[in-house]
Amino acid sequence: MALKERIIKEAGSLFYQYGIKSVSMDDLASSLGISKRTLYENFKDKEEILLTYLADIRNERNNKILEVINRSANMIEVFLYFIEIHKKKELPSVKFYEDIYKYYPRVYNLIQKDIEENKIYIKEYLQQGIAQGYIRENLNVDVAAFLVEESTYTYIRASYLEKPPFSFQELFFTMMINFIRGISTEKGIKIVDAYLEKISTDKDYTN
Repeated sequence: MALKERIIKEAGSLFYQYGIKSVSMDDLASSLGISKRTLYENFKDKEEILLTYLADIRNERNNKILEVINRSANMIEVFLYFIEIHKKKELPSVKFYEDIYKYYPRVYNLIQKDIEENKIYIKEYLQQGIAQGYIRENLNVDVAAFLVEESTYTYIRASYLEKPPFSFQELFFTMMINFIRGISTEKGIKIVDAYLEKISTDKDYTN
């Protein structure tokens, strides 16, 4: 792995765990086993590392979405696939979001711009699902796309709970599976229910 890639990957992991503000360039260099000088030879500052990390995540996500759409029979399968991914995905601490909001306004504005672009794509995917007959024709796609993107803030609010009676993966799964089932037509619901039956059977088998 190239040094820049190593730096970005390690920085992302530390930022997710501890927030951005509390991770110094010294901490990052030490964690990588390199000098701070080497770190600055590759990146101007911590904000540049953060921007590069977020850009990499965005590009990886967009490429994966296209790949999944191309191999899936319908949009319900696409949505279910991404539920599966998020069930195992590492989630950032609330400090990560707080630090971006408080200390990195340029990054925050770029994230907001990305959210608005995502809403456009989600609306297109929902409209494809409607055209395929798997999503209800009377769905307000503007509201639905808004709800999908705003689900991130539900996670942030839940992060403030002292002892939440659920994992954040369970929170995301419950929100999204009920959302998808709720916007589906009868044949879309059959796919969702078959998926739920499968994961229930798999869980019973592993137990």
